Amino acid sequence: MRAVYVVLNSSVCLLGLLLSQQCQAGDKPARASHGQPQRVVIPFDFESKFDNGQYGQTIGDMIWKKLERQGGFVIPESMQDVRDWSQRTKTVPNANTPLEKMKKIVRDEHAGDIGIWGKVERVSGHEIDIYDLWIYVADFSSDPVKMIYEKKVRTETVSEIPHTYVKEALDRLYRRLPQASARADPAVQTRWDKNPNLVAGDFEKGKKGPQGWDPLPQGVSWVIEEGAKVRNRIIRFTIPQEVAETTGVLFYSDYFPVEEGATYRFACRWRTTGPAVKVFIKCYDELQAQERTKSGGNVRTQRREVYRSQQNLSGKMGTWNVHKEDFTPTHTQFTPRWGRVLLYGYYPAGKVEWDDIVVKQIVPAPPKKDVRDQRPSLETKARTQEIKDPR
Repeated sequence: MRAVYVVLNSSVCLLGLLLSQQCQAGDKPARASHGQPQRVVIPFDFESKFDNGQYGQTIGDMIWKKLERQGGFVIPESMQDVRDWSQRTKTVPNANTPLEKMKKIVRDEHAGDIGIWGKVERVSGHEIDIYDLWIYVADFSSDPVKMIYEKKVRTETVSEIPHTYVKEALDRLYRRLPQASARADPAVQTRWDKNPNLVAGDFEKGKKGPQGWDPLPQGVSWVIEEGAKVRNRIIRFTIPQEVAETTGVLFYSDYFPVEEGATYRFACRWRTTGPAVKVFIKCYDELQAQERTKSGGNVRTQRREVYRSQQNLSGKMGTWNVHKEDFTPTHTQFTPRWGRVLLYGYYPAGKVEWDDIVVKQIVPAPPKKDVRDQRPSLETKARTQEIKDPR
C-alpha cells in the first residue's frame, strides 16, 4: 500500500498543476452563440476504494478543471458542490450504477444534461502499478439516453488515466476531430509551414541566456550541443535526485499573443537520460485587481492564467525525439490573450535537453461568441446573469 501511495501522490502533485480556481454551472438554459441552450455537465468523483477515494477525487477535480479551462459547457461552481451532495446522500456513482439512476441523479438532483462518472481500482498481484478504469460520459437530456463515451480498460501506469482516457472522453464530448485529420488538411499544413513562430525557440540569440526566455533558473544552462556537426545552442536541464523527487526543473518562455478559439500547434526536439518530461502551454487574460497602498487603494491590471495545455512527451532515452501537439485556448468566462511555454523535467534524476521550440497558429479563431453565463452554485440552481438581471 505504501508503494501505491507514493505513486499516486506523485501523480496528484503533477495533476495539481492543472487545478486552480473558478467555474461555471447552470439550470435554466443559457443561450450559446448559435441560439441553442448551453449544456450543463456534471462531473462526479470517481470511486476508488483502494485509497479511500483519494485518487477518485483527483480525477474529479482534474475533469472539472479541464471543462472549466476549455469552456463550451456550464459546470458546477466547484467539485465541492458535487461532493457536498454525495456526502449528504451517501452516493458515489460507480461502474455498477444503472443508467436510469444516473439519469435521476444528473437531471433531478443537479439539473444537469450530461454526467461524467466512473471508477478506478489498483489490480493486486503485480510488481508494477496496474489499474482498472471504468469511465462513462452520458447525455441524459435525450430519450433514450445517449452514451457519448464508455470505456473499461486495464492500464499499465496511473498516468494513462488522465492523459489517455480522460482526454479521449473529453475529445468525444467536445466532438473534436483526431489530430491526424487536422494535419491532413492542406490549409492547416500550409499555415504550419508559413506562419511565424510565436516563440524564440532556436536558442541561438542571447547574452547571459537565450533571447525570448526567462533568466536561467537553478538547474538550467544554455550550452553548445556536444557532437553536433554544426554549432548549435540548446537548453539543458540538470536534475539532481533531491530536485527530481520534489519540484523538478522548469523554464518559461516570454509571453506571446494568442486568440481565443484559434488552434495552435506546439513542436519541439528533446532528449533525456531518464527524467520524465512535460510541456505546459499556459494562456492568460488581463484582469483588474484592487491593490492596497499607504495612500489608499488603486486598481492595477494583472495577467491571470485561464487555460493550460498539458503535453506529455514520450520517446527513447539518449536520442533526439520530436513532439507535436495541437491546442485551442478557450474559457467560458475569460478571454485567453497571451501564452507562455513552460518546459518541465522531473523524476528520476538526470539530464534533459531541448531545442527547436515552435508555436504556430494553424486554424484561425472563429467569430466571437455571445456574452458568457455562469451558475454560482448547485444549491441556488440560478445563473449569475439571472441574479444580476432577474427578468
